[in-house]
Amino acid sequence: MTDEDGKGKQGVSAQALLWLERLVWILVYGGLLVCVLGLAVLQFGPHSWGGKGDGMTDAEVLGYFLLGKGGLAVLAGALMIWLRSRWK
Repeated sequence: MTDEDGKGKQGVSAQALLWLERLVWILVYGGLLVCVLGLAVLQFGPHSWGGKGDGMTDAEVLGYFLLGKGGLAVLAGALMIWLRSRWK
């Protein structure tokens, strides 16, 4: 399926596809790890033990930040999987 210069039907080189595959799994697994860390920070915050207070604590802000960024990384990895399926 490749021609003499190592490119497939749509002109994407094998190295570009390999780079994309590596980036996809880094985003997916890294994003899931960051989401789990965000959940852990939220679970062990002061409000999880029945504490009361006004506003959000720094731990809660960090937990939600990690959840959001990890979710975006997983979403970006899923989008890149879809793009990769269209390239081949």
